[in-house]
Amino acid sequence: MTPVRLRAARLLLGAVVGFALAAVVAGAVAGPILAPSPPYPVTFAPETSAVTSSPTLIRPTTTPAGTPTGNVLDVDGKRALDHLAFFAAPAQGGRYTASAGYDRSATYMADRLAEIGVEPWGDSGTFFQRFRMPLVDLAATPVLARTGPDAKSYRHRVDFTERVGGTFGSGTVDGPLVFIGSGITSGPASDFDAVDVRGKVAMVITGGRADPARDLAARGALAAIYVSSGTLLKFSYISRFEGTTIPGIVVTTSVADELLAPSGKRVSDLIREVQAQGGRTGSSPAPASPAFELSERVRVSVPLTPVREVQATNVVGLLRGSDPDAAKRAVIVGGHLDGVGTDPDGTVFQAANDNASGPAVTIELARALAVRKAELRSSVIFVAFAGEEQGALGSERFVEGFSAIPGRRESLIGYVNLDVVGCCGATISASVESDAMVERVQRAAERLGLSFARGGRGGSDQESFNRRGVPGTLLNWSDIGTIHSTDDTIDKITADRLTTIGRVAALVVLEMAAGP
Repeated sequence: MTPVRLRAARLLLGAVVGFALAAVVAGAVAGPILAPSPPYPVTFAPETSAVTSSPTLIRPTTTPAGTPTGNVLDVDGKRALDHLAFFAAPAQGGRYTASAGYDRSATYMADRLAEIGVEPWGDSGTFFQRFRMPLVDLAATPVLARTGPDAKSYRHRVDFTERVGGTFGSGTVDGPLVFIGSGITSGPASDFDAVDVRGKVAMVITGGRADPARDLAARGALAAIYVSSGTLLKFSYISRFEGTTIPGIVVTTSVADELLAPSGKRVSDLIREVQAQGGRTGSSPAPASPAFELSERVRVSVPLTPVREVQATNVVGLLRGSDPDAAKRAVIVGGHLDGVGTDPDGTVFQAANDNASGPAVTIELARALAVRKAELRSSVIFVAFAGEEQGALGSERFVEGFSAIPGRRESLIGYVNLDVVGCCGATISASVESDAMVERVQRAAERLGLSFARGGRGGSDQESFNRRGVPGTLLNWSDIGTIHSTDDTIDKITADRLTTIGRVAALVVLEMAAGP
């Protein structure tokens, strides 16, 4: 999933709490779909939890009316786990889009689909849909250090992590600290009237209010550092930047407290002050701004490569429907194949759950549905997208091709997005952009005797479809574990969960493709 997109959050993935330190130092079908899509111009349009026990797979003792039967439910989770092991192997380097490891993984997936009998549906009779997209990465390891007599350097990925995209860009800066409250810009309690952030290091606790990063940059702030209450993540790198950028850092609460120590205050104290500042009611006077200056100096460095254009690759295969007319429409199922790559120091992010799990299940889902091909009136398209971590660029490219020709978008029945499907909860979840898709997933879960819960909205490739009127849902578990971390490893994944999510997806896809 897109953190900063969880994707752009995915953007913060819920891992950054509602306060922050901002260091201011630097239906009808008009035409058939069954032909490989021609090239179209690209539109460049980021959680922590404990691992729980594996869910119990409950086989229904009776078959409700209208329920598909037979071995379509026998999605092979053990074989899916083997595919996942290939995708998540250190040799693939975290599958950063356009990397050698990503391309090897895409070739592996295409080979498996071909073995199953799925038709290639990419460019020029291949499984590969190529497109151009922007990409940025770390040029060197970021730095956070307290300078001066009590100098101290902090550890990357242990004490702090970086944010990239939008206001947050490349730079190395050094300056004195100020605390800027929540960054209120107007009124008697304006934080920016209380202190001047220009050329200084500002700490900001947002208290649930809007991120002041743009105001900080506009007023001469040189960097932004947010405070995480849990595991530090490697957020997605969004390759789109505003005109004025500042380095962006996320620190642990303990590091924030160290930086605040000369003031005699802690993060917990300042949260209360900021909340009091924004919590007045009626005619009561607003508390004064809690902003103040500190004596510390801080150095922040986020060295980024220049934004470059790369050739990225989606994997696309087709299982053709049996009805000549209905086969002109298609159900889409799959998930993104890319991960967040490798750090400059060689640390590999395996990205096992996010999202080696989705394409791994997609392969075995294709195998199971191929056995029932005669029952598929409509076609099924199997996909593995690149560029999800950079803002769902691969799925944008895919669905953009359908939008470019009148009638082709309407040929898409719906999209089942498999993202973070191998860990860790025991309840099936579906994102809520489309009520019809949620109802389908709920029916499938209930037929298998599984618990179901409605999920959140957005954060992955289904957004690209829903924005264009194609119903889509993100199918996964109610607890996805830790992602965008070196803790996202294959040992957290179970074959049982892969089997279960695959069976639910199979029922949903079969219902859609076999229906009228």
